[in-house]
Amino acid sequence: MKQWSLWAFLFLGSVLLTACGGGSDSSSSETGELQLMLTDAEEDFLTYQVTLQQVQLERRDGTTVNVLPLATEVDFVQYQDLNEVFAVMSIPAGRYESVTLSMDYTDAEIVIQDDTGTSYMADVVDGDGQPVTTLDVDLDLGDGDTINIRPGRLARLTLDLDLAASNHIVSFEPALVEVEPFIMARAIVDEDREHRVRGLLKRVDEAGSSISLNVRPLRLRRGGFGDFTFQVDNDTLYEIDGTEYSGDTGLSAMAALATDTPVVAFGEYDARLDGQLASHVIAGSSVAWSGKDVLKGVVRARNGNTLTIGGAVVEPDDQAAAFLTEITLMVDSETPVTGYRLGDATIDNLSVGQRILALGQFKSDQFEDDQFDATDGLVRMKLNRIVGQVNAPMPLALDLAWINRRPVARYDFAGTGMSDVEDADPANYEIDTATLDTSGITTDEWIQVRGYPTAFGSAPEDFDAVSVINPSLESAIAKFVAHWEEGVAGGVTVQGNDLVLDTANARSYLHLRGLPAVVTAQFELTSITGDTNEGRFALLTRGEGIRLYRNYIDFVTAVSAKLNAGHTVRHLSASGSYSDSSERMVATGIMVRL
Repeated sequence: MKQWSLWAFLFLGSVLLTACGGGSDSSSSETGELQLMLTDAEEDFLTYQVTLQQVQLERRDGTTVNVLPLATEVDFVQYQDLNEVFAVMSIPAGRYESVTLSMDYTDAEIVIQDDTGTSYMADVVDGDGQPVTTLDVDLDLGDGDTINIRPGRLARLTLDLDLAASNHIVSFEPALVEVEPFIMARAIVDEDREHRVRGLLKRVDEAGSSISLNVRPLRLRRGGFGDFTFQVDNDTLYEIDGTEYSGDTGLSAMAALATDTPVVAFGEYDARLDGQLASHVIAGSSVAWSGKDVLKGVVRARNGNTLTIGGAVVEPDDQAAAFLTEITLMVDSETPVTGYRLGDATIDNLSVGQRILALGQFKSDQFEDDQFDATDGLVRMKLNRIVGQVNAPMPLALDLAWINRRPVARYDFAGTGMSDVEDADPANYEIDTATLDTSGITTDEWIQVRGYPTAFGSAPEDFDAVSVINPSLESAIAKFVAHWEEGVAGGVTVQGNDLVLDTANARSYLHLRGLPAVVTAQFELTSITGDTNEGRFALLTRGEGIRLYRNYIDFVTAVSAKLNAGHTVRHLSASGSYSDSSERMVATGIMVRL
């Protein structure tokens, strides 16, 4: 029997699905291929680790198929900024109309963060306040988004498990999170997110500029997850066994590696290729799951070669990952440092505010008084995001508020300057913008800057900018979340085609990309309408499951009918474009839970 491929992208926090072509709705011996990917939107969780037991698709004739090869522990928070290729699988051809995600919360590790940056390990409860064990989430894909699997045709699916819509933080002391998972599907590839694929090297085609892997997601060492091929070009950067390359030199070095060498590739979906174009490839001993323990986090303070890492996730080579509020990272002058934009980093570049991934040895049998030794390992620098209010536009200086989503008060800048008096001052944080255009920036406005802290002991300047984001309040990329307690009526009403909001009795927040909560708290959102040209809209009715709508008018009509029948909205989350002058959002995604 011939085998074909259906590509589906399962995202942690978001899952995407697209379908194409016709197909049989009845039993058939033909198959197609499915690719799963994982992602998530940014939320107030530092860790959200649960066991994903299965992802089951149901065909129109009642046939079901589990497209998750292996039950897997997943930390949804680690996928906030990217989509991961999870699996490529052959499944029976036909039209699939619903999806079920099965999740096990028995040993879940969920860490939440309050407005001050204080973290709490949370217990998980259901709507009745009872502990949660396993949960199934059912999604009716609707007529417009059925998964149509045909031999020789490419189909994609993104399922979005939205943490904001799926969870309600009941309290911090005690730390309690109420869980009711909420997923929706999108029939497009998210071209704005970075894509990642991990696996074992299968083949390098130098003439065709491509690399093929046996997929191994989430640091898994076993399981049949299928094969994946991605493209490279002259701009692709490589890190192989701690050495950095670029272009053809890097591809030749990849070709010299043995089969089954660990590989991780990052890049963007390229519509011309209908696949991934890698911007960065990591291989060999540089890969995070190549036999060493892994540490992820942000440098909060530094004293010589001892770094304090905050918001840390430790992934021991032979154990499940764990969140630590703080851990000590040890390096020395011989520790390789990679990932810097100039490619010539040393441990001097590991300054306060730098986001890192370290390979080495975890030096504790208990998650207390921990140390992580990277002296014989490697440290990889990650791009950083800072947010602040402009003191001066040129040269740019900020009154800094946040570094990598954590309040600036969590950081100790001692030693960052060439002398004590020149240490980085968060109240006047100096930015080297190089050739970036800052002409549109004005004093007192809030901006977001991406880049790297200046090398430790060399400030000023304090930060090297790669990009500056100056958000427009008339077309700001926004996300809105509101939760009403059981029995509160009138939080959402329908007027025309608008969802009109009354948040007086709700826990709600409006997030505008590039701005901290202290700024967005002053803005109001009074109504939401859906984008009638593109979007996905989902309605969860207790006892009836989730219904997905591609057409906004059909969605708002269904919401209106439910409200007229006596239902009330318990939760609403939306993402789209916000206008401050109209206090209105045009949303491409809306989730309503009744």
